[in-house]
Amino acid sequence: MSRDGANTFGDLIGMLDTLRVSCEKCGRSGRYQLNGLIQDRGRHGKIVDWLDQVTADCPKKAMISWNDRCGARCPDLPKVL
Repeated sequence: MSRDGANTFGDLIGMLDTLRVSCEKCGRSGRYQLNGLIQDRGRHGKIVDWLDQVTADCPKKAMISWNDRCGARCPDLPKVL
């Protein structure tokens, strides 16, 4: 189950093999193997913390306007959690 209200990589075991990341505003897209994420971050690693680090280099992340900010998400999460 989630820890501190945040979804963890362990929550995805048996639900997803690959975690996708995409953003319509900055064009970012990628696929990450869940097993690799668990090896690097642990079962209790928070997905939101990882996503912040993955998108840290996005130039739209620091935009002042909320309408133009990076909107990177994991589009498959709502389907399984």
